[in-house]
Amino acid sequence: MTDYLYKVMIAVSMLVNVVFGGQIGQTLSARQHGLKRRGKTNISCIIDLFCGRDHCSRCWAYWKLRRW
Repeated sequence: MTDYLYKVMIAVSMLVNVVFGGQIGQTLSARQHGLKRRGKTNISCIIDLFCGRDHCSRCWAYWKLRRW
């Protein structure tokens, strides 16, 4: 059951990201860290507060490695 909920949350995160202009296959957390790296407005600190320290940076790194 936990694995199922995790996969659903990842899919919802990707959907929300695409709706707001992100790339296909990228989670909202990964996009927020990418925005932070470019010095743009982001909510990565809020996401990290709820999901754990450095969550967004780990998601961004995973997304960058997985793309290749």
